[in-house]
Amino acid sequence: MPPRTRQSTTGGIGRPATRRQRAPVARNTSDSRWNFTSTNDDVRESVEEADTNGFDADHHEDMPSSPEVEEAVAPLREMADRVGKEVESFAIQFDMFLNDLPTRQNKYDAAKEVVQRFEDIAKDAVDALKRGHQKERMEQLRREWSERARLSASGSIRAVGQGSRSGGGGVVQGMKADAVKEMRLWQQEADIWRLFYIVIDYFYDSDVRNERMAKELAILPPPHRYTSEKEIWERFLLENPVAKAHTIYKQWFEQTADHQESDLDGIMQTLEERLGTGRGLWKKGWMHTREKIKGEKRQGRWASSSNDRLPEIRSTSGTGLLVTNVDPDAATRQGRALEKEDKHFEQAMWIACWEMLRRGKSWQDVLSWCEEHAEGWRAAVLCPATDATDALSNAAWRKMCYLTSQSGCSNDYEAAVYGLLGGNVNAVQKVCHTTDDRLFAHYSCTLVRQFELYVRHNFPGRVASLAQRPVAEDVLDDENVAQRIITDFVQQLRRSQETAADAAQPLKVIEGFLLANDTESMAAYVGQALSELDKLHGGHEQAIIHHDDQLRPEEDTKAASSIAADQRALRIVAHMYLVLTAIDDDSQPPETILTEQNVVIAHIQALRYARKRDFAAVYASRIEDGNAVVALARVLQDINGVREQQTMLGLMVQFDMDQSLVLGELLRWTMITKLNAQKTPKNLLRIIEDCEVTKLYPGQQIISGFLAMDTSLSNDDKAVLDTLQWFQVVPGLWKATFEALAEALRTCLMTGQLPCAVKIVERFPYEDISKQKSYGEIGRSVNIMDKSLMPEDQDEALRWQILQQQSQTYYELEQLVHAIETLASWVGEERPYSAQGKPNSQKQQELKKAKATMDESMMPILSGILLQPVDDDEKKYLDRIRDAYLPEIIMAYITALYTSGPLISRDAYIQIMDLSVIIASKDSNDLAAIFTQAGRMRELVQLFAQSSKMMLVMKATGRPQKPRKDGKGLGLWEIGPQGQGVVAEIDDS
Repeated sequence: MPPRTRQSTTGGIGRPATRRQRAPVARNTSDSRWNFTSTNDDVRESVEEADTNGFDADHHEDMPSSPEVEEAVAPLREMADRVGKEVESFAIQFDMFLNDLPTRQNKYDAAKEVVQRFEDIAKDAVDALKRGHQKERMEQLRREWSERARLSASGSIRAVGQGSRSGGGGVVQGMKADAVKEMRLWQQEADIWRLFYIVIDYFYDSDVRNERMAKELAILPPPHRYTSEKEIWERFLLENPVAKAHTIYKQWFEQTADHQESDLDGIMQTLEERLGTGRGLWKKGWMHTREKIKGEKRQGRWASSSNDRLPEIRSTSGTGLLVTNVDPDAATRQGRALEKEDKHFEQAMWIACWEMLRRGKSWQDVLSWCEEHAEGWRAAVLCPATDATDALSNAAWRKMCYLTSQSGCSNDYEAAVYGLLGGNVNAVQKVCHTTDDRLFAHYSCTLVRQFELYVRHNFPGRVASLAQRPVAEDVLDDENVAQRIITDFVQQLRRSQETAADAAQPLKVIEGFLLANDTESMAAYVGQALSELDKLHGGHEQAIIHHDDQLRPEEDTKAASSIAADQRALRIVAHMYLVLTAIDDDSQPPETILTEQNVVIAHIQALRYARKRDFAAVYASRIEDGNAVVALARVLQDINGVREQQTMLGLMVQFDMDQSLVLGELLRWTMITKLNAQKTPKNLLRIIEDCEVTKLYPGQQIISGFLAMDTSLSNDDKAVLDTLQWFQVVPGLWKATFEALAEALRTCLMTGQLPCAVKIVERFPYEDISKQKSYGEIGRSVNIMDKSLMPEDQDEALRWQILQQQSQTYYELEQLVHAIETLASWVGEERPYSAQGKPNSQKQQELKKAKATMDESMMPILSGILLQPVDDDEKKYLDRIRDAYLPEIIMAYITALYTSGPLISRDAYIQIMDLSVIIASKDSNDLAAIFTQAGRMRELVQLFAQSSKMMLVMKATGRPQKPRKDGKGLGLWEIGPQGQGVVAEIDDS
């Protein structure tokens, strides 16, 4: 069956063949991390815990580290660093693969090469760990083998102790157990990459496979009546693709057992220890039964040969009758038992044979081992399995093996060996206690039955009717049927009580999908599981794609959940998916690949948490644009150094990522999560407060410390500044940069976070940003808002005007923030000065400077700001800011002028009266309407009335005022015939 594939969204190294634009799907608005079962994280946590218990890095001068603690922690630190390096190696190899792919004629060859490099990375990790922990690994594997083999007293050979497959089990504990666990996981991963290599080579590159098999078949001579079964077997594998695949898988299971389980020497040593014998006693056979029979004969209690009745010899334990002969089938033929020790020996011999076969040792090796241990009869019985010269079919012999495995065997391991020869999977399964053992049994026995069917159909003369037996459905030579059967079998293993825990392990789940040649569906299942896992945790990971409908079968999604929660397995699946999509040229609609892309998005997040952020761009470039933007933006929020930001921006260019879109998404996310942009408090700004009417205050005063600035930035404020720094660092992007700055400043003002707004203005002053960005726009580094520099050339002037319009909102918001700052500075100078009992000339000069700065900063506010929004949405926001801030700022300014009258100069009262004219003027920037809409006109009138009253008081009691150049004086506002003017009455009713 041709493999199911998905289209690659890009081609080459970050150079998309087709880039489909699509807005990101609906996502939630707060961030969280998946609860990954990460080996790297586990190691880091172990290191941190060890450091906490034994070494405090922040106080190392007071408490020196213990050499013993350092020695214990060092391997874990090394392991954590190595895991990070290997993750980096995967990214580098994948990048090289993408670079090389466009030049390759056979893309499957390129895929196999990168998978081979992935396998090598895992093998190198195994080799590095073996150097320090091989002994502990072998001890743990030997113990686990004893428990899985069930060598208990009831099963003849006694086992001691307890343990577990994944942990130290009392043999290896603590940090060494972590290292052994890590080494075994890397070995399993290496084997998984080899299996993936097989799948690509055999199923995806099927044309090359068929051509290769056809050439090999053409070399074989035509079959004839004397053709050996070995040659028929070779022809069978070349003519039957399903059988060939089963053979390859069977060999893979044999190799993995050799890699991941206890070695044969360790098993033999364990059996010798359980038997209580030395190596020499392996060759003594049924020694205890033989001695018992000889003893009976020496005592003359042996019946004559003419007597048909068998002598009754009791076993040493007295529980049964012993055999009277020591030929191999005596126990079965006579229905009697062996001495207990010989029964143990018999089982040990069959265990040894089984374990050799399970690890892929040839039948010839098994026979040689039997002969070396003086068990020639076993070699004679098993000999037909290796006979390549016999012209006759061994079908009858295989049937006898099949029947023997059903009954007449001394123990389960003997039945399993005969079951392998005769294709009796039920007999073999009895000694299989792991998923891999049972899959090995499935493929081995299915192959035997497939071969039986092949010989029967193609060489009927070689099979006697006596040897024929029913053939099960699973020998049908159809790839669809074979894949369906293995899928069902794997699901049975997940449901079986004995194998459920093992089959649910993340790498075992991946193995099951690969065996069923269902890699693309695996990515879809894991993607769905990631979605469900995210929903379970509240749907916080906004980068994950969610679907309302359950797209995948619940059972498969549940199995894939173990992958979704395991960082190593997730990395493996992500790379498998990316490799397959990169070599797939078929066209698929975007909707069919969204769920699968969750595995890549999750891996990008894993890179973020592993601090390998530089490699995120290469993975983001391989998924659909909208998802790539969101996923990469999540990574950028952790990068705050200018050099690191420049590196990431360069990578975005290299991989054809739209910098403006990514940075825009980063800003949007930051505004939501750090500034809580979706919520707006009712009272945005409070500068003034009520007080008693005095000579210094008109019934209101500026709140002292209303803009108290903490010297240390909060984490949220720092995140906002780091986000805006991206726009400063990125080359060009004039419009996007000032839009980002304006949005951030506008959000701070709308959410009442004035300290953050002040920090933005301080960190990114308009003039500096303009000079930095303008060079790329007009070839000059200038302040675009400096009208004195406006060019005379009409075209160039038009360009300036466009740049001014694009940046005007930020420029005016900056002016608003400056005005608020100067009011805070004024009260900071005024309050200590006015509290002094006697004047201080130096302090008065500082106060005058503060007033001059305040007057200058208020000019733009009174002239009209935030009146030119770029669109209706911005107008809504700017109107909100004007309504909330301008009344408070202007009234605070009036109170400041009122206070400066007696402290600095009575001219301040004239400024207040001028201000009233500006507000009442029809040519104003709607200031009067703003006060009316805010419901604060009465407060304003009261301030003006109190100011005019104080002005007259000051004229009457103070020294004569010097004439002003503009002709204005305090008498200008006197009421009566001697006055030079009148105070306009403002009716607020």
